[in-house]
Amino acid sequence: MEKYLPVMSGDYKRKHYAEGVFASIRKKTAKVSFGVYIFFGIVLFGCAYGFYWALGRIEDYRLSGQEDLISVGYVIAGFFAVFAVISLATILITIVRHARGTARWKKSCAEQSGCTVGDMDEFERQTLDMECRVVRLLDTARALAAGQADGILTRDYIYLADAHHVILELSELSAACLVKQAVMVGDLPNRKRHEFLTVMLLSKSGSRAIAECIEEAGAELIDYLKQKFPGIYTADGEVITAEAFDKLSVK
Repeated sequence: MEKYLPVMSGDYKRKHYAEGVFASIRKKTAKVSFGVYIFFGIVLFGCAYGFYWALGRIEDYRLSGQEDLISVGYVIAGFFAVFAVISLATILITIVRHARGTARWKKSCAEQSGCTVGDMDEFERQTLDMECRVVRLLDTARALAAGQADGILTRDYIYLADAHHVILELSELSAACLVKQAVMVGDLPNRKRHEFLTVMLLSKSGSRAIAECIEEAGAELIDYLKQKFPGIYTADGEVITAEAFDKLSVK
């Protein structure tokens, strides 16, 4: 258990959660936001230049009497305009997201998790307890490659550090399963199917949490949860498909 669910040391807490869990979440999203600004800023600049270029071509077609090509110029200009709007919207949404204070993040996490802000306060308080554990589902190299942080397991709550920052109450869990996921990667016609393993948690309210894992680490977490709450569905520890897990939420 100490390999994948080690007790969180004082040094670890000071390093990662000195200002609290939600302050840490805010800092991590700020780092992601910086990358978004750079990427979509470049896209926005390129689209703005492309739009300006297309307008110039339209004017050239008009002056040279190539009326049949003017519509093509408008299509090209429209293409650049659409992607410019998408890029600008993404940047603005990221700015708003980054500007959230810790209290706003706490409220947002509560809404995503189907919990109350009071639950989030209690979860954060429990991270200071001696029995709080780290949820380490990938080795360091794979975690870095996947951009996945360690989760948190307290006396009453679990946080897998998923993209939506879902924090679930342990007593409300209805399922905890190893789930095989699949995505298509690459460009046509050379797209390939890539499979990877995850732990997926489902609460009685329908809220979900998901994190990539290696099988041994995922199985250990599920066994730990099953021991504490025998009524949780685990598919007997077998790996199931995402479609099979989806059916659990509609039962």
